Amino acid sequence: MSSGENQQRYDEIMRKIAGRRPFGDKARPERRASPQGRALDMVNAYDSFARLTRDTYPNILCHGPKALHGKAWSGVLVWYRQKGYHGYQKLKLFGVWAHHAEEELLLSVGIRKLSYRAPIFDAGVYRVAIENGFHLYYEDDGHPPGAEDQVLYQSSFDTKERLAHRQALSDLLRQWRRKAGSA
Repeated sequence: MSSGENQQRYDEIMRKIAGRRPFGDKARPERRASPQGRALDMVNAYDSFARLTRDTYPNILCHGPKALHGKAWSGVLVWYRQKGYHGYQKLKLFGVWAHHAEEELLLSVGIRKLSYRAPIFDAGVYRVAIENGFHLYYEDDGHPPGAEDQVLYQSSFDTKERLAHRQALSDLLRQWRRKAGSA
């Protein structure tokens, strides 16, 4: 074999190794993205919300982001609460959702308020569990905002307008960050 053939064979082997799943992991089934999930991908929702949790805020603790899915919706959200021992009693979800309403795909950005629902509170366990999710203590699936929630932006989603939606989301996240930093 020539050195060029050896290099090609080496490159092919390395490509195969890189493509393998880690030892012991089960193969993850490929899941096709829903129209709602694709809409959130087009506005770069997950990465945009991930930036919020990298910062520290004077009065709140912020966790997430998490991508959630329902029957006719998908969302990316962060959850936050006031600092202090009794801050656990009220949790806020801040997110972007793509959901259907009467044959139309809507993009909504909003804030939902949740009350603590567990029968007891153990600060140590809560502190660890809340970093991974809010379902256990607040009994909520993360669905889109309703009439009783604060809707900051809502628009019919059109792929041709994705950059406008992305800019609106970016502006709302900047406003939220500024308000959370000064609160």
